[in-house]
Amino acid sequence: MKTDTTLRLSRTQYRAFAEQAKQAGCSLSLSTFRALGHCWGIFDPRARSVCLDVSADELAYTEGCGIQLSTNVDTARLRGNQRPEIDWSALEDHEIYPFIVAHEIGHRVDNFCYWDANRIEDDQARTRCVSVIRSINEVLADRYAWSQIRPGEPVPLCELGKTLQEEVAADIDLMDKHMPRVRRQPRALPAGRYLHIPEVMLRTDAHVSFIGTGVSAAAIELARRPRTYRRDSRSRAY
Repeated sequence: MKTDTTLRLSRTQYRAFAEQAKQAGCSLSLSTFRALGHCWGIFDPRARSVCLDVSADELAYTEGCGIQLSTNVDTARLRGNQRPEIDWSALEDHEIYPFIVAHEIGHRVDNFCYWDANRIEDDQARTRCVSVIRSINEVLADRYAWSQIRPGEPVPLCELGKTLQEEVAADIDLMDKHMPRVRRQPRALPAGRYLHIPEVMLRTDAHVSFIGTGVSAAAIELARRPRTYRRDSRSRAY
């Protein structure tokens, strides 16, 4: 079913998606469409603070990459979004959140690495790869998500996608030649509702409720404790 409505993420969905993200080596946190720069999801490869077990009174931390997910989705706006290949208007209401999560996981497991372009010796090839890597990574993430939502079904091409089919294929071939993707399954994080939770999820009661009632009150207090940053006033010679 397709409707023009606002989908709101449920706690049950968050917990299921968090476990799905962990299988790809990512922790999952929540945000808003506006705070995410008008995106419904973001894969962030940078290291961020993650709590090993939020049910414990004493928090232990690690660092890792993560996915941020918007707590609501305007279905009409999402279906009207212009993509480089796939027609998102084909998505049913119940497929939208799983597609978004799978799309961000796709950025983790099947994308070209931006840094690899710097090693391309052919100037012309490097310039072309740099100019298209963002759009090609979006194509690949969309394809990955579609394969997870509707396995075996051909991707539904938007009008732009139909006109760019040959160009996209040529760009992927060029990038695979000069900066090939490394396709390997990331090491999964430990499963469990209270394990490997981004510290930011403890900052508000609303976010804590998505995790569950077993979150330690002491852990919440520690995560919300004001930080004191001391300026290093030592003089240096440059």
